[in-house]
Amino acid sequence: MMSAMSEDDALEALYGRGVTDGLPVLAPTAARVAAAIEASGRPAGELVGLVAPRHGRATVEKIAINAVIAGCRPEY
Repeated sequence: MMSAMSEDDALEALYGRGVTDGLPVLAPTAARVAAAIEASGRPAGELVGLVAPRHGRATVEKIAINAVIAGCRPEY
């Protein structure tokens, strides 16, 4: 999640880190991520799967963060 900064600064940071391919993104604020996690009905730390090639941990929280960045609503 993004630390305390303006939403414009957060979006610029996401673009600067190469998190987006140029499509619009939303800052993954604590409130947006919490709403997505709550809507999932699962605990934030629950492991959903491992992501190749380095077997990164795809937890409910990490998936929620990525969903928020992509513009998904909590009910999605």
